[in-house]
Amino acid sequence: MAEAASSDRAARWAGRAPVQLLFLLVAVLAGMLLFPAPLVLAPLGFALVLSTLLFAAERWPQRFDRLFAARLPVPVWVAAAAFLALAFAGALSFVERLTVAAAEFALLTSLCLPWLIALAFGGDIRRAASTRLRVPTWPLTMLSLLGLTAGAVFGWRLPSAFESAVFAGFLVVSCLVAVVVPLTFAQVRSRPEPDETFGGDAPFVSVLVPAYNESGYVGACIESILASDYPADRMEVLVVDDGSTDGTYAEAAAYRDRDDRVSVYHRANGGKHAALNFALSCGRGEFVVTVDADSVLDPGALRTAVAKLDADPELGAVAGTVVIDNPEGVVGGVQALEYVLGINTLRRAFSHLGSVMVVPGCLGAFRREALVGVGGYDPDTVTEDFDLTLTLLKAGWRVELSEGVVYTEAPFSFADLLHQRLRWTRGNVQTLRKHRDVLWTPAYGSLHRFTFPLWACSLLFVPLAGMLVTATLIGAALHGTLLSVALATGYFVVVLSLVAATALDVSGGDWRLLAYVPFHVVGYRQFLDFVVFRTLVGFLRGSSERWESVARARQEPSSNAPSAGTPADD
Repeated sequence: MAEAASSDRAARWAGRAPVQLLFLLVAVLAGMLLFPAPLVLAPLGFALVLSTLLFAAERWPQRFDRLFAARLPVPVWVAAAAFLALAFAGALSFVERLTVAAAEFALLTSLCLPWLIALAFGGDIRRAASTRLRVPTWPLTMLSLLGLTAGAVFGWRLPSAFESAVFAGFLVVSCLVAVVVPLTFAQVRSRPEPDETFGGDAPFVSVLVPAYNESGYVGACIESILASDYPADRMEVLVVDDGSTDGTYAEAAAYRDRDDRVSVYHRANGGKHAALNFALSCGRGEFVVTVDADSVLDPGALRTAVAKLDADPELGAVAGTVVIDNPEGVVGGVQALEYVLGINTLRRAFSHLGSVMVVPGCLGAFRREALVGVGGYDPDTVTEDFDLTLTLLKAGWRVELSEGVVYTEAPFSFADLLHQRLRWTRGNVQTLRKHRDVLWTPAYGSLHRFTFPLWACSLLFVPLAGMLVTATLIGAALHGTLLSVALATGYFVVVLSLVAATALDVSGGDWRLLAYVPFHVVGYRQFLDFVVFRTLVGFLRGSSERWESVARARQEPSSNAPSAGTPADD
């Protein structure tokens, strides 16, 4: 089974991990052959301090909270001034007008402008400006440490655009090497191996399959669930056709007619959250497993996920390990590499902290008590899986990674990929905004200290900064520093290739995916940055998204036409 092989592979990787980690550190330090030593050492030092603090917080949580859980009162106008100062500095740097005199003027303007606006308008604005935010010590500590790091690198002078870009690159690489890889190693070493025999009767499981226009896929999904090695008499499958206009219902109903474990419902289209809540109300399992209709389970995935959940009463949910089953071409290859490097590897790191941020819809196992306790799925966002996972974490449940493997089809054209990522990004922004209180609540532990801020930065600030970096590097290349830009790009491609090789080693991915690292750094990264920019523009315009399917390889273009004999709503 894929799960057993994955578990054994991860255990074997743990023996190689220290050598690989040392090799990665040497690769980062080799950057001093191309760049000034402080530009390499300071970001690495920042990442090492962050890593030490995170492991210390897990080892001595009470002492850590006494040091960093205190809240400092900060007036709103001071916070607004700091934001304006950063915005002015970024704008001046972008137009290459950031001088000492300009920085002093920008700082003075930033300090005065919010208070002048509050005085001019009075009323609610003045009261809001006078309000004091209770800012936890932890984010202030990290921002101060980052500021000291930048000061040490640039000797307390204003950096050039090229220097800022390289500094940002070393921050990202250092955090991958000194934070993410060690957390992944700790997760593999400390992961308990649950007894998949359950020591008696296996828990009864309800498998929920929401489907919208999944003709050609829902049948294979149901077959993979029924073929699982989970005890047949301890499982039920509930398929909800959420107003499909193709043959989804008929395809699913064929399995209901031949296997009494399968129930199929048709209802008016209400969105994926509504379909899942409806299936949850119909199920009777102690544990609930959700599977997207376009995904296929490995035979041991269900048993592995449920066993992990059953073995630890503090676990509210476990996330499946997602594998792209169509990594052909550049579009498929960069996505497959992204899942290995940017999704599953990060989930392993987050799993050690018990705060996996997203239990994916293609495979997620939940304790019914936890799921019902938070009210099920909310309609507030279009990424209901992300929203639900954060709600569970805030409710005090741990969420970890399972070795259970699920195979899913990625979009095979840039047009479909753009449609998918716009929807995902919009939902992620909605969810981050909904749960923004995590940033100010130390009681949420590692979710407050690491996973939520990292997710927010990688989703919002890194792409916007990436667009500025790309623009400045193009400008630098046009102004005669093409060799420096090429050397910097080549160096980071090599280092990220080594990080990707480590991720492939622990996950057992296809080594041919390393060929897509250059496309991931130059091309795909800029595509994702554009998606974030377009999403934010969409927010400003007030556009909305609904649950729709992208084009599928096994679906004909005419499959979305209304079908005759649509069943009555249940």
